[in-house]
Amino acid sequence: MNNNSPVSDTSRDGFGILESDGDGVSASGRARRVSKFPNILTSTRPRSAVDKAASSAAGRERQNRVDIGPQTSAQTRLLFIHDSREYGGAEKHLIDLISACSGPGVGLSILCLDADFFTERLSSQETASLSVKRSGRPKSFWGWLQVLRDIRPDAVVFVRGCLWTFPWYTTVAGWLAGIPRRFSIAHLPPPPVPARVKGWSMRNVARRLKRARHLISVRVSASFHTTTICVSNAIRESLVSDYGFPAKKTITIHNGVSLSKFEGCANGQLAIRSRLRVDSDDFLVVSIARLSEQKGIDVLLLAMAQVLSNGVRCKCIIAGDGPLRAQLSAQALSLGLSDHVFFEGFQKDVRPYLQAADAFVLTSHMEGLPLAILEAMACGLPCIVTNVGGNTEVITHRVDGLIVPPASVDEVAAAISHLATHPHDCAEMSRRARTRVHESFDLKEKMGEIKRVILS
Repeated sequence: MNNNSPVSDTSRDGFGILESDGDGVSASGRARRVSKFPNILTSTRPRSAVDKAASSAAGRERQNRVDIGPQTSAQTRLLFIHDSREYGGAEKHLIDLISACSGPGVGLSILCLDADFFTERLSSQETASLSVKRSGRPKSFWGWLQVLRDIRPDAVVFVRGCLWTFPWYTTVAGWLAGIPRRFSIAHLPPPPVPARVKGWSMRNVARRLKRARHLISVRVSASFHTTTICVSNAIRESLVSDYGFPAKKTITIHNGVSLSKFEGCANGQLAIRSRLRVDSDDFLVVSIARLSEQKGIDVLLLAMAQVLSNGVRCKCIIAGDGPLRAQLSAQALSLGLSDHVFFEGFQKDVRPYLQAADAFVLTSHMEGLPLAILEAMACGLPCIVTNVGGNTEVITHRVDGLIVPPASVDEVAAAISHLATHPHDCAEMSRRARTRVHESFDLKEKMGEIKRVILS
């Protein structure tokens, strides 16, 4: 488990709300909880006003009640909560984690508050021991409390595409529901903390109060986590330094890639180059990304136009879909790139595209630690990536790839041109990329680390 971030280990306890030990709460803290909230954590004593209020609110949100199904007492009951309308890196990561956790002694459940991306993508053996339920999104603290009390697992894992995927009070509700271990997996860095407001006008005072309330709510939520697992050091440093997450309860476990799956796969690569009329003399770059503003594909298109104007023979495959597809296709047409840039849409299997290419490009404005980079490295591709998030924790500049500033068309164009015109450098970076991912980003090892954290 990688927790060697430069962030100080001085732990904050959310304004004295909790006393932390290895699992986030001291023995005395547990005793105080039971005595302070007897009617919430037990069902044998008379109902309090808090219980009545919760029941009343839950009645208005009856659709949120979930029956996860029978579990044997010998099992550790593990619940994942997922809330996304899109399939991407966080969903791939969760599928790999479910596979790693499947087995005797563990009862697995997923509560999907939106789409179910998992049932069709898991093996029959995995789905046989997994309960997947869909539920409406709870609309209040009381709704979350009722849902979590109904399920009452031994551990819950909130899968966070970003910091605001779930309301801040969900972990508090999990604590009050009597769930002893509460985890989050953070896949993207949080947005910048709102700037301090100077001056004492009524408007500025209101802004100050809003900022303070925002930070306090995030810190309170963080203090009720047993552990927050970050997929990159960049995410961890931001959560601890900017948002006050307790350093001792915030760790880094990098993403990983299945080396056996991506190693030596050459199926379809020649067919793809032939279908797209990519000649052997053409330098082919590939970008696998959702077509959204975050991924900066417009920068890649402008860079491709510049590369071609400099006389470099180059073509580009973009595999992915998203809300900007029509806009980006129109941009490519206006730049005269129709014969050089190919939009291939979402691909369930990206390996043929990676094996067909000579280099990988990702021009994102924000990242956690993209699985696409690791997959490209496993296929032996040198990677051109922007200096954001955890990208530089994987790629070393001029060793196994090239790092460029975000939103810099000139730098992206120069990087593509360099690899296209320096085959020796390209081949050496290819070799080192494969070595790097083998040494440090094996999927089985990374999933094993997470499994030990959430099930220990």
